Amino acid sequence: MGEFEEYIKKVNDKVISSKALFDIGQYATSVSASYYAMFLTAKALLIKEGLRPRSHAGTISLFSEEYVLKRGFDRDIFKFLSRTQSLREEADYDSVDSITKKIAQDKIVETEKFINESKRFFD
Repeated sequence: MGEFEEYIKKVNDKVISSKALFDIGQYATSVSASYYAMFLTAKALLIKEGLRPRSHAGTISLFSEEYVLKRGFDRDIFKFLSRTQSLREEADYDSVDSITKKIAQDKIVETEKFINESKRFFD
């Protein structure tokens, strides 16, 4: 299995984790897993093209340039990734947890949309 496929396996694991965490009321951790599912999808597509950004911000920026601007990845769906990044940072680092059930549920839906849009570029 190649590196792209290994990342996609991790993506699938993160989606499963996000849903399981949501089901047990761990909303902040669910949002974090949703973010990583989208982030790793973006990273996998960049690696598929031989591009290896070194940071989360670099990955998001390069993905925007390579896939949104050059290849027609849906701009509104792409925004789910950057918006969820800030929520993930809040969920992982802030002392007060403000991630609600609704937010976590919305992020699962957005993650599935992001992955589905990405599948257009898997081949």
